Amino acid sequence: MAIGTATALLGGALLGSAMISSGAAEDAAETQAAAAREAGTTSLEGLQLQLAADKENVDKQIAAQKEALTQTLASQEAAAAAGNAAAAAALERQLAAQKEALDAQLGLQRELYQKQVENLSSFKQAGEAGQNRLMDILGLSGNVNAPGYGSAAKSFSAEDMQQDPGYAFRLSEGQKAIERSTAARGGLQSGAALKAAARYGQEMGSQEYANAFNRYQTERANKIAPLQSLQSVGQASAAGQAAAAGNLASGSSQALQNYGSGASGAYGTYGAAQGQIAASQGAGASAAYGGYGAGVSNIYGVSNQARQSAYGANTAGQIGAITGAANAMSQGQIQSGNAFNTAITQGVGIYGMNQQNQLMNRYLLSKGF
Repeated sequence: MAIGTATALLGGALLGSAMISSGAAEDAAETQAAAAREAGTTSLEGLQLQLAADKENVDKQIAAQKEALTQTLASQEAAAAAGNAAAAAALERQLAAQKEALDAQLGLQRELYQKQVENLSSFKQAGEAGQNRLMDILGLSGNVNAPGYGSAAKSFSAEDMQQDPGYAFRLSEGQKAIERSTAARGGLQSGAALKAAARYGQEMGSQEYANAFNRYQTERANKIAPLQSLQSVGQASAAGQAAAAGNLASGSSQALQNYGSGASGAYGTYGAAQGQIAASQGAGASAAYGGYGAGVSNIYGVSNQARQSAYGANTAGQIGAITGAANAMSQGQIQSGNAFNTAITQGVGIYGMNQQNQLMNRYLLSKGF
């Protein structure tokens, strides 16, 4: 009986020890698992902090890229504005010089024209006066009250012959000679003297008609010729003034053409300069945007690599923590099972020994021991 009791006590002790050992194994496994989970949480927090720092760094770098782009574009715009202003100022100076040259040329042309007109004006006035007088004596002006109006157009008549000074003088002198001759003979009033005087007058009229007509024509020509000469002078002066006006028009036209050509060239140069400035600004802006894009792409590339590395490390840490926790739990369960298995094995052994002892006791009792 004492041996059985001791055996039972020993089995209980073994079972208690197994339970204690199993609980300790489970506690140790739970502690390891909790540590692994804490490590996973810490790793995740570290990842979040690393990602936040990376985002802040990316934001700062992109802001710096934007600031550099803005400054570059502003600088290019300022340079383009300065270039355009310089081109506009150069254009304004060129146009002012062209206008000044045009005004000088036109002024010189007008001065020369006015001088020529001034020099020819007196001849033109004389020609107009001669033409007006010629029209009067030819009876073509309509100014019937003008002295000698139409006198140069009147046909030669007997009255004109009677008024011819040469005819009158020769007739008078011839009659005087006849009168003196007849007076000397004492027959001044005789019929013979009268016949002689009449015959002389007829003969003188016949002889002097052609001479008087010629003198009339000569006098008429002498009246007309100066007026015609003045008229020619006036015509020449008018032609000279017309030529001067033509020269003025031609010179002014050439000056205006030169001005237009110069202004066109100046505007062409100005347009080419603006085109070059715009092209340079466009190329610079394109390069700046290209650099900005490349910089941003590089920033995101580096950030992406850093994120991938961080996610990889965190994933590895999380996997390690999960694996460690699982391993710890598994190891604790195994150790707990081993403790129970050992306790049960030992208990079975002790039970077997107890049964053997009881059989032995029975046998000894049956033999009287």
